[in-house]
Amino acid sequence: MKKIFKVVLWTLLLLVLSFVPMGFDEVLAKEFKDVSKKHPNYVAIQEMQKAGFINGYPDGSFRPQEPVSRKHVAVLLDKVLKFPQPSTQGVVFSDVPKNHAYYTPIMKLYDQGIVGGSDGKFNPESSLTRIQMAKMLDLAFEFNMTKHAGFYDLIVTHWGYVHANALFANDVTKGDRGQFKPNEKVTRAHYAEFLYRAIQAHNAQPSGDQLVKNRALDKLFRLTSSIERIFRLSEDNNQTFNQVRPEFLQYATARYVDDVIAKVYSGEFDYLPYVDDILHTEVKLRLDYSQPDPDVLHVSTIQFRNVHDDKGGFVNAVFINDSGQWKISSYDVEFPGTKNFQLTMDEAKFAIEDEYDRYGFENVRVTYVSKKQVTGEDYSTHKKYTFDQYKFMVDSDFGRHYMTFNSDSGLIY
Repeated sequence: MKKIFKVVLWTLLLLVLSFVPMGFDEVLAKEFKDVSKKHPNYVAIQEMQKAGFINGYPDGSFRPQEPVSRKHVAVLLDKVLKFPQPSTQGVVFSDVPKNHAYYTPIMKLYDQGIVGGSDGKFNPESSLTRIQMAKMLDLAFEFNMTKHAGFYDLIVTHWGYVHANALFANDVTKGDRGQFKPNEKVTRAHYAEFLYRAIQAHNAQPSGDQLVKNRALDKLFRLTSSIERIFRLSEDNNQTFNQVRPEFLQYATARYVDDVIAKVYSGEFDYLPYVDDILHTEVKLRLDYSQPDPDVLHVSTIQFRNVHDDKGGFVNAVFINDSGQWKISSYDVEFPGTKNFQLTMDEAKFAIEDEYDRYGFENVRVTYVSKKQVTGEDYSTHKKYTFDQYKFMVDSDFGRHYMTFNSDSGLIY
């Protein structure tokens, strides 16, 4: 609540500044000699300076291309969000003693779980990478990860995958032609831009039903991605279930971990339904959600079948807040059969268009061609049923292709 209050105050400050006499405003928003009005980050730099969050150098420069350090980012975030005084009074990082000039803001962020270190060090003088920045902004502003960006250079096994996607979902970052460039250093100009966008996104957060929806999508995407990361890395590193069980317990209840995930490792279950199968278009077509109390979220959607495996069906998930940590409590998938998706022609067309758009195709035109009735068999009851099968013609810069779409399961081929 305190963070929201402070950000609202900042918004009011900008409104007040916009109405002061021009001469006074110009004094407040001094021009940096090395940041012209044509600079791509000019507006962000000026707004952050007016709000008192950033300063230049005594010679009148801003030095926009200089890398920003970890200690300076800690100070900036604390200036914006005004975190409470740290409860930890001792020395956590060997390179940040209590007499360090930035001890307090760094420890504030540490207490909030926003920053950590390696080998007992914070490395305050080190420059910040884009993925480190993504994590800090995501956690500090508590963004909801409402969609996956699909950055080509940032796959789900990367520790910062969810943080970069949370920023993408909130228009804080857009990437560079499909790339996030996680290890690229963040300059002073770029950080001013990211911080400016983060504040705008935070102020624009919805309320009521839309907020519940965003939280539901965040849990659906963030928690399943985190579990998939652990699962895939354990396969790559030949780790047993017992070796990685503590990691799973950060994102799922003990019951779900031991009754579901453990059985995939033992071979009793074939797979986890969300591993290697990210939900994307499905939540845009079918999504139900509810929050019966502050610590429980129910989410229902669908998962399209694909040509590679038998995954797919009606998804019903429950997420609970366990001592301040949201976790998967249950995640069930019911195969389509006599009860199926019954996707319309318009929904099928949208699904194909959305899939092309997701992978960056341009100048795509999807044209409905025909429909026919096809007979399927219910996986559980073995009863026969009929469904619509649509055929579409797809024109793009890569030529013309024909695609078939099954209305019962969302299978595209």
